[in-house]
Amino acid sequence: MNRVLSLPHTPIFPGLLEELRHGMYQTAVTDKGTVRLQHQFGPVEMRFAMQEQQLPPGTAVQVWWKGGGFVCATLAEMAADEEKRQHLASLIARVRSQFAAARHGRTAETTGVAKAMLHDGMEASLEPALCGAPYPGYPEAPPD
Repeated sequence: MNRVLSLPHTPIFPGLLEELRHGMYQTAVTDKGTVRLQHQFGPVEMRFAMQEQQLPPGTAVQVWWKGGGFVCATLAEMAADEEKRQHLASLIARVRSQFAAARHGRTAETTGVAKAMLHDGMEASLEPALCGAPYPGYPEAPPD
């Protein structure tokens, strides 16, 4: 579950917030219940926007910018989400290969039937000429 963080409440250089928007940061919840990022321009602290979402101190979290603010999730939740994503990706790949095999089988079957029909049709259209039987609409066989 993504937890919403407040905007940084520590003094911040202009433009630093914009730079923070473009990365993902791993950190831990501090003893004060804040999320503290160590950045090259100095520390950045954020509180949880909703007290119900507060995590215990020491919990490892991943922080990133999403939409209009910062959010975080525990590393365990991120790992579980990644495992689910990989499981779904493997299911989708397996189903796609089954569909491809079924499509290939139907194509081969249809091609075989079409070839047999063409072959039978060709023999049927050649039979009257080969055996001397009259063509439709002609009283007798055509002259040699």
